[in-house]
Amino acid sequence: MKIAAISLTTAFMVLAAGAQAGGTDPQAPAATAPAGTALPSMQREKLDEVSATVTAIDPKTRMIDLKADDGSTGAYEAGPEVKNFDKIHVGDKVVVSYYRGLAAQVLPPGTAASKSVKQIDLATSAQPGTKPGVGIGTALNATVVIEKVDTKANTVTFKRPDGVSRTLPVESDEGKAFLKKIKAGDKVDVVYAEAVAVEVRSAPK
Repeated sequence: MKIAAISLTTAFMVLAAGAQAGGTDPQAPAATAPAGTALPSMQREKLDEVSATVTAIDPKTRMIDLKADDGSTGAYEAGPEVKNFDKIHVGDKVVVSYYRGLAAQVLPPGTAASKSVKQIDLATSAQPGTKPGVGIGTALNATVVIEKVDTKANTVTFKRPDGVSRTLPVESDEGKAFLKKIKAGDKVDVVYAEAVAVEVRSAPK
């Protein structure tokens, strides 16, 4: 559902702007980068879509059976946020979208890393009288401390605000380029957003 993707992108950009401003402890003095120094950053977004057809509807349980174009099947529960459930019919075309966004910004040297994790829960639904649609998602913002960067294996080890260390593989070209610009000890503000959206389209006559 394009509305959900747009809403999520907007929230993603807001959090990313906050990250670039510095996800610091509000009680700590703000640190600034040396004049003329551009701190490393990256941003990546991806939207995948799968088409399916409504094969069965249960009005009592609000369950909808779907069959994807590749032949796979599944069931979807239309929660209360689906305002136009009565307008869904067997044979309707459904598009399921999965959005993922990631932004990372190295903070200026001397910045005190925040120990909090900011979260925004997102939800959209179709307007009354229109075809049913719904989108739900979450955007997270946290500061991590880089512990190890391996540009040969393309992995990064970092410590989360809760003190837990994680090692993750980096597969995207944007991520690999970012690895070459960061080092152990860097504090990085990270924004991660994801959402699933469903849009019902009328079956062709």
